[in-house]
Amino acid sequence: MEKRRFGKTGLNLSVLTLGTMRLLHGWDAPHDHLPDDSLESTHAIVTTALQSGINLIETARGYGKSERLLGRVLPELDQPRSDYCIMTKAPPASSAREMRLWIDDSLERLGVERLDLFALHGLNLEHHLEAVQKGGILSALQAAKREGLIGAIGFSGHAALPLLLRIIATNHFDFVNLHYYRMRTLNQPAVALAHALDMGVLIISPNDKGGRLYEPSEKLRGLTAPWHPVQFNERWLLTQTGVHTLSIGLSAPEQLGLHLAGLSQTPYWGEIETTIAHRLAALEWQSPLHACGQTCLACLPCPQQIDIPEVLRMDHLIRAFDMELFARYRYGMMQPGDHWVPGAKIETCDRCGECLPRCPRGLAIPDLLVQARGRMTN
Repeated sequence: MEKRRFGKTGLNLSVLTLGTMRLLHGWDAPHDHLPDDSLESTHAIVTTALQSGINLIETARGYGKSERLLGRVLPELDQPRSDYCIMTKAPPASSAREMRLWIDDSLERLGVERLDLFALHGLNLEHHLEAVQKGGILSALQAAKREGLIGAIGFSGHAALPLLLRIIATNHFDFVNLHYYRMRTLNQPAVALAHALDMGVLIISPNDKGGRLYEPSEKLRGLTAPWHPVQFNERWLLTQTGVHTLSIGLSAPEQLGLHLAGLSQTPYWGEIETTIAHRLAALEWQSPLHACGQTCLACLPCPQQIDIPEVLRMDHLIRAFDMELFARYRYGMMQPGDHWVPGAKIETCDRCGECLPRCPRGLAIPDLLVQARGRMTN
């Protein structure tokens, strides 16, 4: 498998990363109970991934049993520890002391003496950045790095683009994990800035949050043929300047085959991919919503906290590609005040009209929101 230099970390990482958020029974309580079938499945997944050439395993303190499952499985592997890297993540702590406790906790759960990559998980709000800069969190991470407990320091960002760019621009971090996909290119400026600063770039959940591409509509499957939508998305991503590795979450070892087959032909972009891209673009440009949530956020802020561009982007995906399953899934996750998938429900729109003069295309946004709600909830 191709390896790429992961920015200033200096690590040569495989273009696919094993994400461990979806391990068998991984979210079942209690998190310290590790069933035999979950351990067996985890062992099979990790072994298959490493044998395929993947050399980064990605987990997080907040991923249920993931760290504990890996901690039991890793010592039983045939592959030596030097053959792969481990990344874990933890949220921004309330103090330097708590941050250090969480680092030590992850080391103990994973049963390793050193973490190659450690990321702050979910720097999504302004006060998260303030806590990092003023609360001693960075000093705790840097101290752990000096002691050899962690290697490179990064962050995982689900923030709005302006804040994401500001966090990257601090130059506090060696790498960033972010959302960027063929169906959502809004974060391209963040990828470009990270590249300019020589940061490693890991793409989060390219096929789930990137469109639930494991369960594509028949229309989308036809448009990306001969590639599966998962494969086309991954090939597209790996042609993007600054992108180094894509995190793929497996719940069974056989799922890896789809990804490996998609990388079997190089270079990743050629006549076939160009033809597919033209097919997709031709349909996208027929929709009046093609820029919403992709290049345009002009309608924000909404007084009712509706994420108008994202709602209209999902409706656009339904109109263009029959991606109703994904739109319903993603819209259902939205909650006002939530910093992972923010956004109030469409019914809270009171037609105040503040968004209307901001829209460069003069869209009748309140009416479009009602139409979108019908497609995503009925």
